[in-house]
Amino acid sequence: MDRIITRLPTVVAGDQLDRALLEIDIAIALVLAGVAVTITLECLDEAEAAARKAVELQPTAAGSHRWQVFVAIERGDGEAALYEATLEPNERYRHFELALAHYARGDRPAADAALAELIAKDRDFLAYQIAEVYAWRGETDNAFEWLQISLNDHDTGTLSLLIDPLMRGLRHDARYDGLRAKMGLPVRL
Repeated sequence: MDRIITRLPTVVAGDQLDRALLEIDIAIALVLAGVAVTITLECLDEAEAAARKAVELQPTAAGSHRWQVFVAIERGDGEAALYEATLEPNERYRHFELALAHYARGDRPAADAALAELIAKDRDFLAYQIAEVYAWRGETDNAFEWLQISLNDHDTGTLSLLIDPLMRGLRHDARYDGLRAKMGLPVRL
């Protein structure tokens, strides 16, 4: 853990990301790459490079293409998001990524179908990701409903609430601060 903490400033800076990722264990690198992508999302080229490095290090990891999907969404490139989602090796995460990608493309029927499939097949495993989809779509009541489910289920995805770019739209809602307080997270950073 000390190695992660000492490397975090390097990763956040982004200028030595590749070297930092290669210097630590692959499992840790994937986690750190995810954090780096989220933190540097405003620097989309760096975020994309970190995401691609994570896939290179472990191409069959569950959720390995989600960061590319996030970057494509941030860029407003629904076609790239869809392409990356179809490359996702894990079926569960593919459902999640497709729900985002189809919505980014403006294909509401396909987005709704992908979200319905995500809920039908993966509700017990990906409650937080369901909340992410709803949050990104601007459906705040549904997002908070699924955030509560993920919290009740001790879904580890909930731990990324503070840094999750898909949850940005919820930060103005009083329920967001209430959820953070329930989790023991700071209400204001």
